[in-house]
Amino acid sequence: MSDTNDDRRRRVLQGIGALLGGSSLAGVGAGSAAAGADDGGPEDETEESDGEGFCFRDDGLVTVESGEDVPGTVGCIERAIEEAGLLHVATIDHAENAASIGEELRPTTLLIFGNPEVGTPLMQEDQSIGIDLPQKLLVWEGPDGDVNVTYNDPEYLAARHGIDQDERIGMIGEALAGLAGSGRSDE
Repeated sequence: MSDTNDDRRRRVLQGIGALLGGSSLAGVGAGSAAAGADDGGPEDETEESDGEGFCFRDDGLVTVESGEDVPGTVGCIERAIEEAGLLHVATIDHAENAASIGEELRPTTLLIFGNPEVGTPLMQEDQSIGIDLPQKLLVWEGPDGDVNVTYNDPEYLAARHGIDQDERIGMIGEALAGLAGSGRSDE
């Protein structure tokens, strides 16, 4: 069953509200409209689906398939970041950088963004998590032409750095899932 654009926007804003520190931007509840994805990673890595289309690899990455091309997905995510009032730190076009040295790379764009009100308490608990902050979303085209959005699973990062803030980590996870799903088109 397809989501409407309004349903998807509401879920994205709910997730982003969580990233902003728990404020609700669009009602209650957050979910995912994402469909399953093969992220093109090594075939011997363990992957499992959460039943809602997100693939979790044992290396702490979550990948969601987008229904748009890379520029369209990046544009949707950038607008969602801006609308939420998050700090958009940078957008890095890895394919453009590869072209600058005469090399080819399928479209690959990294978005870096965050919220100091959410990240600072994590770093106060263990500064080493600063290596993984601010948050990042990688939008990339796989060898099959499918476009994916990959991000670090916040629970994996919390475990990696010994962070014990389950509620905050859960809110960050919902926000990232909402942002990653914001580039999806109706099927």
